[in-house]
Amino acid sequence: MLRRCRPLLGTFVEVTAGREEAIDAAFAAIARVHRLMSAHEPDSDVSRINRFAHIDPIRVDPWTAMLIERALFWSRCSEGAFDLVRAGKAAIECGMLPRHADQSPPLASHWTLLEAQGSSVRMLKPGCIDVGGIAKGFAVDRAVDAMRQAGCARGLVNAGGDVRGFGSEPWQIQVVHPLTRVPIGLVELGDCALATSAGLRTGEGLSFDHLDGEELRWVSVSVHARTACDADALTKIVWKSGDRAAALLEQVDASAFGIGRNSRIEPIGEPETVPA
Repeated sequence: MLRRCRPLLGTFVEVTAGREEAIDAAFAAIARVHRLMSAHEPDSDVSRINRFAHIDPIRVDPWTAMLIERALFWSRCSEGAFDLVRAGKAAIECGMLPRHADQSPPLASHWTLLEAQGSSVRMLKPGCIDVGGIAKGFAVDRAVDAMRQAGCARGLVNAGGDVRGFGSEPWQIQVVHPLTRVPIGLVELGDCALATSAGLRTGEGLSFDHLDGEELRWVSVSVHARTACDADALTKIVWKSGDRAAALLEQVDASAFGIGRNSRIEPIGEPETVPA
């Protein structure tokens, strides 16, 4: 197997496959997602939405439309626990995303103010979307599609903790403690995905400021789902909703576990895919 790593999507992306052309196809797909959805690129779809969609509907690439439709699906299912618009407002206020000249307070702060129909996206008032809570997983899925189209029978894509594998033999994925980097559990990935959201290491321990969460008993949350896009979004829902997310996880055939502050695994929802 060949393994390659590149900086994309604000993280390091690692692709493993048996064919160089499949790896190239995977990175090309991820680079396309980066171009379309980086809020720091002035001509990206997301940047144009944030600048102009409250004035006129913005036509976007089919991939961007697909991502936004899925994000709105999760907003509805989670009753707003997942929210691109709330995340965008928070990102602007803390200086993580650019504020444009025609965006002045009050900014939109609820997902229902974002609408998508086909390839057209609009905001009902000035605001900003932040796709960081779902775009990495979406990019991983597009990379896997590209690898399969290139004739690859088995492969693995890891974008900063959003992982999807495929092939006849499962992949062994270690889940580590975000502070100590000590392995805590092992997950087998066949044709499915695992996403992890965790506290960020600082000089004083772990920071959770980047997570829109009410559950502070964990240091990380991992979700096992059919696609990386869904797993990525569901980690944010679990952070926000805690054990209340169990019913939603079951509905979409997903499972989740957190690493507690005592370094023990705490299952949420169906436990079958959680490491022993």
